[in-house]
Amino acid sequence: MVLPKPGQSFDPVAVPKAVKDAGFSIPKVEVVAKGKVERFENFLALRVPGLARTFVLEGGSQIGQLKAKPGVIGAEVTVTGVLHPFHGDKPPGLTVEKFE
Repeated sequence: MVLPKPGQSFDPVAVPKAVKDAGFSIPKVEVVAKGKVERFENFLALRVPGLARTFVLEGGSQIGQLKAKPGVIGAEVTVTGVLHPFHGDKPPGLTVEKFE
């Protein structure tokens, strides 16, 4: 588990690179993030307070349920998923394996 120091933020996308630069590898980065759901182009996205980037929410076993939830835009949710790095000019992706 990697957590920022109290009162500080970090870029979760930098974690895999930092691990690799230290001589290690990780098969995946699981993220638990709490934020507000918003739209990013044709996708749902999660804006997490204190992070400069939003997460594009796509893929995962619960994405369909999240998309179908009434009033999801603007709702605060906690999403557990797997981090996917940038895709071109898009923010990093986060699968939706679980949400509350």
